[in-house]
Amino acid sequence: MPGRLKKFDEFFQRKAAEGGNVVAMARMGLAMRERGELAEAESWYRKAAMGGDRVSMTALAHLLAERGAHDEAERWYHEAALAGEPHGMLNLARSYERRGKREDAQHWYSEAAHTGDLPSIAALGRLLREQGRTEEAEPWLRQAAEAGITGAMIDLGIVLRDRGQAAEASRWWRSAVQAGDLAATCQLGRQAERLGRPGDAESWYRQGASGGHVEAIVRLGLLLHRRGDLEEAENWYLDAAERGDPAAMTNLGVLARNRGDEGEAAAWYRKAAEHGSVPALTNLGHLAEHRDDLAEAEQWFRRAAQTGDVQGMLSLARMLRSRGAAHEAEVWLARAEHVQDDREHQF
Repeated sequence: MPGRLKKFDEFFQRKAAEGGNVVAMARMGLAMRERGELAEAESWYRKAAMGGDRVSMTALAHLLAERGAHDEAERWYHEAALAGEPHGMLNLARSYERRGKREDAQHWYSEAAHTGDLPSIAALGRLLREQGRTEEAEPWLRQAAEAGITGAMIDLGIVLRDRGQAAEASRWWRSAVQAGDLAATCQLGRQAERLGRPGDAESWYRQGASGGHVEAIVRLGLLLHRRGDLEEAENWYLDAAERGDPAAMTNLGVLARNRGDEGEAAAWYRKAAEHGSVPALTNLGHLAEHRDDLAEAEQWFRRAAQTGDVQGMLSLARMLRSRGAAHEAEVWLARAEHVQDDREHQF
């Protein structure tokens, strides 16, 4: 009987939707999405959205984003945001942030945060922290952290650490770990390393690595690498590399080169570079330079330098100067100095 009632309910809901009832259209969209019939779900959500249902605007945008129609998705997130829908505001802000439009992102995170939406409160705090506006960031992060948002706990800990309040920072990171966010093990491990407690750092990294957290895996590998436990370090790097981490791939290249296998080193560096590792570009340049292929070396150094990498700029400048291109060398040296100065003045 319940199954028959459900069929009758869907029948009448579909009739209502076909008759122009916006609420019924939205419910049909949800029902079709849950059933996996995404094309029909999109059709119903679109009709409900065009009928003014703001939640359907956001739901439609989600479906569009999932199938790669990002421009149209952003337009519907914008419509939902203008209609006052918090999730529309949040996702619009995320879209703007991905495109580097940080002021627009901050505006919509702020609008959503003022509705009380916790993910938006956490995101606003994070964005402000990344801009160095820690006094503004802290109350937002604290509000989200106290409500149980683990990302906010981690960001709040970073604000507190930078202010010299290491004990409170650790408490928040431990709370995040206890809530299941293994990213906090990296913060706790790094703090232990700064305090000269490598054993504690290793324990935190192992906890994160055992749970599959990629950054913790790489940091554990680095710690083992530095103290000479190369076989275990390599095993952890391989684990992270299989998960697509470019830093692990670069470090596997370093291990290979240190044992004299430049072919394997180059293969790992190239794979890392394909995944976005800038240090791998510079390392490929050093390999080419070592085999006296100076033209190829210069190409790799130039690619690294063009990303804003200081080591790439310095290596490129050295090569340019050695072949007599003194003016261009000075230009790259000046750029490297400018980048270093900017970093020294950042929070």
